[in-house]
Amino acid sequence: MVLKVTRYSISVLQKVIATLVLTTATAQAADAPLWEGHWSGNANWCERAGDVGDETPTYYGKDGLFGMEWSCDVAKVQETGLPNSWVLNLDCLDAGYSYQEQMMLLVTHEDRLLILGESGVNENLVRCKK
Repeated sequence: MVLKVTRYSISVLQKVIATLVLTTATAQAADAPLWEGHWSGNANWCERAGDVGDETPTYYGKDGLFGMEWSCDVAKVQETGLPNSWVLNLDCLDAGYSYQEQMMLLVTHEDRLLILGESGVNENLVRCKK
């Protein structure tokens, strides 16, 4: 079987590929993890979500965790087998010091984020509403 390639068939193929890329990107954006968003230990600080300065909430997302003067890239996410809980392997940078961290996240039915880190970090955070 011989296929005849024309400008029209190439144009159609380009449109199909572009549609698939857009569909995949949209689906990935829609698949935000349950723990994605701004979180704070103090609900009053939520009004400052996205600002830079003291008393600002921390952002947790599938690409990274971002706080005041520190950040972590998410290297790996694993479900623990318990509902709404994950283990994150992180590559972090804090005040010029780089380190690796593993932490467990659990989103409760009350929409709180409980964090247990291997470095001893324990958090009980409230989600900042959009």
